[in-house]
Amino acid sequence: MGKLNLSTTTQNNSNLESFFQQRVDQFLKTHIKSNNIIDESIVYALEAPGKRVRPTLLYLVSDALTLELDHADAIAGALETIHTYSLVHDDLPCMDDDDLRRGQPSLHKKYNEATAVLAGDAMQSMAIEMLLDNQHFTEKQNNLLAKMLLETIGSKGMILGQALDIEYESREANESEILLMCELKTGVLIEFCFLAPLMIADASNEKWERLGKIVGISFQLIDDLLDLQETSENLGKKSQKDIIRNKKNYPISFGEKKTVELLDAYKAEANNLLQELNLDEHYLSNYIMNLFDRRI
Repeated sequence: MGKLNLSTTTQNNSNLESFFQQRVDQFLKTHIKSNNIIDESIVYALEAPGKRVRPTLLYLVSDALTLELDHADAIAGALETIHTYSLVHDDLPCMDDDDLRRGQPSLHKKYNEATAVLAGDAMQSMAIEMLLDNQHFTEKQNNLLAKMLLETIGSKGMILGQALDIEYESREANESEILLMCELKTGVLIEFCFLAPLMIADASNEKWERLGKIVGISFQLIDDLLDLQETSENLGKKSQKDIIRNKKNYPISFGEKKTVELLDAYKAEANNLLQELNLDEHYLSNYIMNLFDRRI
């Protein structure tokens, strides 16, 4: 697809984000049919209103690397499916115990806990199938993408991050431990949005990789700030829950002021990296800066 022509593809930034959201949603609709209770619950979870941040990042990074848009559809669908599975499991009573997600009842409240567990399990395998069935890449590339995603979400990645989040409820954690938890439970899946296109384009680059890392960690830091500052109605999920559950996130442990200072430093570094990568005129730059400035 090359660089996006905003004058012909969209009218403004909001429309561009909507364009990507609709694209991944359409891909998911064509790949998930409601044939039984598990399928039905998966559709319920995936159709909940969300901003599709990870697919949008993936599409924008792919465009910046001059990859074709339709080649990224399966990866975008897999990303959103994995992210949604993680939310379904995070909301369970044995985890973060949330009754509300994206402004509607969590999946285990709409159905039941067993269905939520099984739906989350099914979404993991569905995501890998999406990658392996992608007709736009070679079998080797598909296998590498699947392996990369499995490593990202596995026992040394996202799942470990969630385990640390629970562990720290019952013990103190230092700054490096909390930042590592942020990277693992949230950041690594956002990093994947950068690393997957880089792998496909055979364009590994330390600046790109660092950009993905700080965007991912910052996303979780902002989430933690919003949990303290916003209402449940604005967030679409229960607010103040981290304090109630004795979570050891960054703003609770080190204060909101220090969190904002760290985010400002990450934002400045991200801006410098985008300029060094000659992306300051690409919409990816604008989108990332908007992520740093988000309030809900």
